[in-house]
Amino acid sequence: MKIALCPHLSLEHYRGGEKWTATLANRLAADGFDVAVRALPYTPQDERRVAVDDVLDDAVSYRECWHHDLSAFDSAYLFYHPFARSFFTGETRAIAGIHSWVYLTKQLYEPYYGIVPTAAKLLYHALGKHAFDRFDAVHTVTDSYTSPHPNTHHIPNFVDTSLFKPVEGEREGPFTVLVTAAQLPSKGWDRTQKVATTLADELQVVTTGDSDHPAIEGLGFLDEDELADAYASAHTVLHPTRIDVDSLVIKEALASGTPVVTTPLRTHPPEGDAVLHGSTVGDLVARLRTLRWEWTHDSGYERRCRRAREIGERSSIDTVYPQLKALLTTPERADG
Repeated sequence: MKIALCPHLSLEHYRGGEKWTATLANRLAADGFDVAVRALPYTPQDERRVAVDDVLDDAVSYRECWHHDLSAFDSAYLFYHPFARSFFTGETRAIAGIHSWVYLTKQLYEPYYGIVPTAAKLLYHALGKHAFDRFDAVHTVTDSYTSPHPNTHHIPNFVDTSLFKPVEGEREGPFTVLVTAAQLPSKGWDRTQKVATTLADELQVVTTGDSDHPAIEGLGFLDEDELADAYASAHTVLHPTRIDVDSLVIKEALASGTPVVTTPLRTHPPEGDAVLHGSTVGDLVARLRTLRWEWTHDSGYERRCRRAREIGERSSIDTVYPQLKALLTTPERADG
C-alpha cells in the first residue's frame, strides 16, 4: 500500500506538525508500507532547522514543490487548509488533518495570527459544511474541534515515551524553567519575558533557540535527544501560549516527568498535580514560585513529577499509532 503524508510546510522547518509527520512516516515505513512525504517548499521566516536526511528513514521518499500529483498513492493525508486540494491533486483517498488552532476559534480576526492564517480562516468559515467536500475523512488531534464531515476521527498527538522520559535521581539546582515554544506573541513569548524578568533573582529560565533577553538563557537548536534531556532535567516547563491544539510541548514535558505551567485553554489538560494554569503573568509567577517552594522543601514536588509521567504515558506512540495506521489503511473505517 502506498501512503503519502502531505504537510503544508517544508519538513525541514521541523516544528510540531513536521515532527509529527516524520515520526509517523518512519513508523509506517518500519511496518512495511510504501511511504512518501510530499511537502510544500514553504518555511516561515525562511527557517530550516534540520536536513531531511537526518529525520527521515532512507525508506521514506521525500519531495517538496508547489504542486504534487497524488494519483499514484492509495491513501493521502493532507494537513488541511482551504487550498490544500489545489496544491495536492489527483484521484486518491484523501484525509484532511486538523492541526491548527485557526479552525477551532470562532473569532474571524485575531491579531496574533497575521494575514495568511486569518485569510485561510475566513475562507474556511465561508465554505461552511462544504470545506471538506473533496476529502473522504477528517482527522482532528483534539475533540474540541467540531467537524462538519460525517467521517471524522479524533486521534490525539503522540509522544515517544521511550525518548521523552524522566531521568533517574534528583534534579540538580538551580531551579530551572524550560521554554520550548516558538518565540512568538501567539505562543506567549511576551509573557515569558515578563515572568523571567520578575523571577530573575529566584530561578533560571532557559529556552530552545537563541535569546536576547538578559534573564533568559538560549540553549540553541536542540536535536531530539538533546531536547529530551532538556525536558527531563528542567524542574518545570513554562508554556504561556495563547493558541494551541493538542500541544506537543505539554505532552513531551509530561512524558519526561516534568510539571507544566500553562494557560487554561480548552485544548489544554485540566489543572491538577502535573499541570498548573495561569491566565496572567502574575498567575504564572505564582505557580512557578509554588513549584520552586515545593522542590526546595521536599513538599509534594516529586508527587507532581510522578503524576506527570503517568499522564504522559497515555499519549505514548505505541498507544496512538495503531489508530493512525488504521485510519490511513482502512478505508471503510467510519467510527468518528
